[in-house]
Amino acid sequence: MKVRTQGVRSSRAGFKLPPDSAPVVSMRSVPLVDGRYMLDHEIARGGMGVIYRAEDVGLGRRVALKVIAPELAARADVVEFFQREASALASVRHEHVVRIYAFGAHDDQMFFAMEFVDGRDLDAILFEHLEHGAHIPAYRVLTILRQVASGLAAVHQQGLIHRDVKPGNIVIENDSGRPVLVDFGLALPNDGRMSEIVAGSPHYMPPEQAKNEMIGPTADVYAFGVTAFELLTGQLPFPFEDVADVLHAHAETEPPLLSSIRPNLRVFDRIIARMLRKNPNDRYEGFAAVTAALDHAMAHWRSGDEEPAPSQPEGGQGKDILRILVVDDDESFRKVAARAAMLAFYRRQVRVSVAKSGAEAIAIAERTAPHLVLLDLGASGIDGVDTLSMLRASPNGAEARVLVVTAKDDPADHWRFSILGVHDFFAKNQGLVPLVNRVTEIGQRCGWFVGPDPSELAPGSTWG
Repeated sequence: MKVRTQGVRSSRAGFKLPPDSAPVVSMRSVPLVDGRYMLDHEIARGGMGVIYRAEDVGLGRRVALKVIAPELAARADVVEFFQREASALASVRHEHVVRIYAFGAHDDQMFFAMEFVDGRDLDAILFEHLEHGAHIPAYRVLTILRQVASGLAAVHQQGLIHRDVKPGNIVIENDSGRPVLVDFGLALPNDGRMSEIVAGSPHYMPPEQAKNEMIGPTADVYAFGVTAFELLTGQLPFPFEDVADVLHAHAETEPPLLSSIRPNLRVFDRIIARMLRKNPNDRYEGFAAVTAALDHAMAHWRSGDEEPAPSQPEGGQGKDILRILVVDDDESFRKVAARAAMLAFYRRQVRVSVAKSGAEAIAIAERTAPHLVLLDLGASGIDGVDTLSMLRASPNGAEARVLVVTAKDDPADHWRFSILGVHDFFAKNQGLVPLVNRVTEIGQRCGWFVGPDPSELAPGSTWG
């Protein structure tokens, strides 16, 4: 059996592509690809070519440019895969699926331009959590799973099967925390067509795909189930290094229950187990059913927690009002943070809300989504990652930008927030003026009309 493994997993998985499977693609000497794309730098390399970050000089936006190697351009099977990926992406419009902008050829090299998602994939984030002996917060994982499932539903509605759903193909966008499904290089139309070779990632491959039998949308459901199991437990259901052992286990061995590793997630046992059924007909028929099952289980799972019940967003929020949420149990800091926000956005109409706890912050966010959140991680009773996980899941929560404020900024703790797309941190001991400047910097990056009032910021300004 010939198995084409897709992508390169981290060393914990034991799989690597053959040395000759990553062709050299050189377009550095080309000023503009297709007369419009200026190459910046390489961001990924795979079996068919290289992905560059580039700029569409006509539209002034960053794109990801996937380029096929010249020596592979003459191979009909490679060209077919490349064109299939471009066609598959072009037909899907969903916020959790990467978008394609253009497809073409430049000299002897084929390419397509797609949405540049600035972030990190879940495989890297998961591995970082494992290195620190931690699980990704379950609520955050479940929110991501639901969003990706909605994207896969859109993919299936266009008559496509992804065939390579895994953490490495889900990118968490910086700032927004938006999960985006990428890499459609193995996608096939759901028309009964069979691939000439067994292709995919063995650890996530359903039995029928490994046997090169006819597959349908439930193949993606199976891979999604493996992905869910791994993200929630930190372990693969069949963590063998030998490809043959992995494929045999997928075909013949019952996976462990989720609760055997995370007892507090017992309510999700049946959902994961159903997605991982050996017989495709025994799984959920599609991702609409998967999302419905997740919603039901999450509601039951949350019922025993001290979390606020979802509220309806308030009407008439005002498009011109910049909404800022300060979260801390320290009254003095809440006042200082509110003052810093008012100074940074003195040219804008600003509404500052304050919360003493994570639960109170979520209740506020569910009523009126904030544009910016200033969260003190050291506040008693607050788990910042869990608080932000729930905030991201609230209405318009992905639009919020977050500044994490700590008593002493320690870069060693920043890894915990990569799953949320957060990369802005500030140490309280720096004082008022640096905080105003940092908030101003975030506002400028987001395109908000900002600028501190110089008359309010004397050189010696401090807290208070």
